[in-house]
Amino acid sequence: MNNLAILPEYRHKGYGKELMDVCRNKVKELGGNKITIGIIEENTRLKEWYTAYGFVHTGTRRFEHLPFTVGFMELNL
Repeated sequence: MNNLAILPEYRHKGYGKELMDVCRNKVKELGGNKITIGIIEENTRLKEWYTAYGFVHTGTRRFEHLPFTVGFMELNL
């Protein structure tokens, strides 16, 4: 899954969960069994949100062109 974002003024209103539910259902409908994401590792609030949704942290990586560490997470369906 790439580039999912909720504008700041709409955060904490359930829209992120709704979008994730749509993604999850579509992946299942298409026969997929996993969703993988990359997030800004230092954003602990976002990481905790994905963990609460069921994602598991699978590792990190530094990219020379980015000023942050990328954290990888996955959700098995």
